[in-house]
Amino acid sequence: MATSAVCPATAIAQGVPVDTIMTTVPQVSTTVVKPKPKVLKGKDVKVVYKVKTKDPVVFITIDDGSTVTESLAKYLDRNKVPVTTFAVSVTLWRHREWFRARKNMTFENHTWNHAHMTLISEAQRKHEVCGASQVARNVAKESPMYFRPPGGSFNKKVIDTVAKCGMKYLVMWNVEADGGVVRMSGRAKLEPGDIILMHYVPSLEKSLVHLMNEIKRAGLRPALLRDYLS
Repeated sequence: MATSAVCPATAIAQGVPVDTIMTTVPQVSTTVVKPKPKVLKGKDVKVVYKVKTKDPVVFITIDDGSTVTESLAKYLDRNKVPVTTFAVSVTLWRHREWFRARKNMTFENHTWNHAHMTLISEAQRKHEVCGASQVARNVAKESPMYFRPPGGSFNKKVIDTVAKCGMKYLVMWNVEADGGVVRMSGRAKLEPGDIILMHYVPSLEKSLVHLMNEIKRAGLRPALLRDYLS
């Protein structure tokens, strides 16, 4: 007896023999459709001067400069100091083996050549920011998450460029530590969430020793920004 494709339960209820029931199996596509990556816009970029956290942590960030030494490497490695690096592309690439050897360091974006971001054209801004991200990827095999403008100078156009180059944080600072001096506005001790600015200059190791003592005195510890801003 010929039958058309029917619901098995209905066919059985109508007395059709089970071995003559024809069922239709729907075809399921096995193609995986990947979502398109989100295109960031200026409004997606957050400007951060201090991290909101109750954890007893501060964030050591080291900018531009060009002085990296074996002595500095030994100090960072021996003390397991977590560092968020904002080295310019020239320094990062020239000393890429030194930077790659650091196990507790991330590599962020501080432009290609330390240009004054509010005084250059849109094309130049894109080169400075997107180009620097590419260098960081070549060195660290991952994209920067944060941008820091040289001299702390930025405006809406700079923020728009940061978004176009795929970063959603523009990271500033609220503490400076150079030349063995820690500068904090209106207070005497470091606080949780402070973002500390340093530079790759000859006095960096000395400044780090002093800073680490200040961090310990305040009952805090250094941490990576990537563990708190994602």
